[in-house]
Amino acid sequence: MKSAAELQNLANLAEERGDYAKAARLHVKALAKIEKEVGSEQPELIDYLFNLGMINCALDKKDEAKDCFTRQLSILLQFYPEVHVDVVELRQILADIDSSEEIAVTPLAVSA
Repeated sequence: MKSAAELQNLANLAEERGDYAKAARLHVKALAKIEKEVGSEQPELIDYLFNLGMINCALDKKDEAKDCFTRQLSILLQFYPEVHVDVVELRQILADIDSSEEIAVTPLAVSA
């Protein structure tokens, strides 16, 4: 059985190849594995939550991404003040997700 770090590396490779669906599945497995090892509110989860949040953004799964980033923020705030660069960056990411809107795509008329 692969470790959480090995699963994370495989997820990153899948992401680099553009296979975001596979990357998401592997990130979920990696997070579950590390969470089982260390608990649900430990700083070791921060990178796993960030990576899963980012892949969810790439897949346009905003609610899932927000859940990951909000959970990550909760953990960060146990160890860092509001002005810490990681806290500020994460708050900006959450604000960007909240402010983004679906882009309506209108098919172009094809003329012959």
